[in-house]
Amino acid sequence: MNEQRPPLDLNPIQLTVPVFNCIVHVSRNEDGSVNARVANLPNIACSASSERDALARIVKEFKQFAKQFSEQGAPIPWVEPPSPKESNEQSRLIPVHL
Repeated sequence: MNEQRPPLDLNPIQLTVPVFNCIVHVSRNEDGSVNARVANLPNIACSASSERDALARIVKEFKQFAKQFSEQGAPIPWVEPPSPKESNEQSRLIPVHL
């Protein structure tokens, strides 16, 4: 039997996955704990025992916030320009996929 197979489609599937930049300012306290706050969305901040823990919490909150607006079809209330960092802070840029 000589069956004809359809040609393979070599073009990858194009999926649209929203990606947002989460700008985070972090600072270390005297006791070694870390404060983190999102500079480009309002009212997202936390404290944690390490920077890794703080960033994990921040990303989770950022994602929930952005997803809520995205699912409703509402514009995300970005802070433009992002709030500036304080002299004791360092900035982190984290791409977040919804």
